Amino acid sequence: MVELKFINTSDSFKNEVNQFIEEWFNSDEFIQSKTSGSTGEPKKIEILKSKMKESALMTRKFLNLQKKETALLCLSTSTIAGKMMIVRSLELGLKLVIVEPCLNPFEFIEEGIDFAAIVPLQLTEILKKNPEKLKTVRNVIVGGGSVSNEIEEQLKKQELTVFQTFGMTETISHIAMRKIGLHQEEHYSALEGNSFSTDGEQLVIHSSLLDGFPLKTNDCVVLINAKKFIWKGRIDFVINSGGIKIQPEEIERKLSKLIKNSFFITGKKDALLGEKVILCIESENAFEIQKSELENYLSKYEIPKEIYFFNQFIYTESNKINRLKTVDVHLKDAIQQIL
Repeated sequence: MVELKFINTSDSFKNEVNQFIEEWFNSDEFIQSKTSGSTGEPKKIEILKSKMKESALMTRKFLNLQKKETALLCLSTSTIAGKMMIVRSLELGLKLVIVEPCLNPFEFIEEGIDFAAIVPLQLTEILKKNPEKLKTVRNVIVGGGSVSNEIEEQLKKQELTVFQTFGMTETISHIAMRKIGLHQEEHYSALEGNSFSTDGEQLVIHSSLLDGFPLKTNDCVVLINAKKFIWKGRIDFVINSGGIKIQPEEIERKLSKLIKNSFFITGKKDALLGEKVILCIESENAFEIQKSELENYLSKYEIPKEIYFFNQFIYTESNKINRLKTVDVHLKDAIQQIL
């Protein structure tokens, strides 16, 4: 049995962890999980425990994890990322330190950690408050959303290297990683047992975790070879403005140096262009952004036609911004600035 150490955890979260461990050791072959819901309604899916074990072994080999090293769980066990941190500890013989999911789990950590999985929001807060603790962790993986250019630059200044992961619930967490920070890579590299092809611009995953069935994703990529790709963004988010295809994630990476609030780029129906680019910012108070400021970072086709200020975005359980729902529910109440 794995050694568990609970730090700053509520009874409900302890029960959540222990309940999953009981479920892992029962006689069922499957674990139930939910997709993230960032591009649609979350779906319940069943995942074979044998495939979850296989995924854990892939991670061990890629990161060279060793028995009796210490892993950190600071993610909800309702997500595949949280579930898999427990599975990796159980199957690889790692000691598991457990902290209630919060913005800065390292605030409560005094002992050495060898392996940690966090989301971009947590990485941002840790870099603000406890970057020195992050430096002591041998392997940090970051998933569940894009890491901004600003955060990548902060990692370089702190001389930190972490792994940004690529994966989804259907692939049982990550199946590719890329280094960001001090030894930054532009491309993602496949974990053993995984390879890639494309259908047009869309990534197709070939994985032993998928029982030989290719999985066509909604991710736009540049394929380098069967084991490496450069991620461009989601095809669901592509904006077709006057016949020009615009990838919101690319604009967001450029603007991350200018805008410190949470924000995203999306399209809005337009009689002339079909769709126009708009910028959505999470802020209780509107603030003026000059077009000339945006021109320092963006091409003329990428510059938003309108800016909207939202009191609060809608987030998924895994802390991703739910763009579609945020716009559908709150756009009418947002403060508008026309450029």
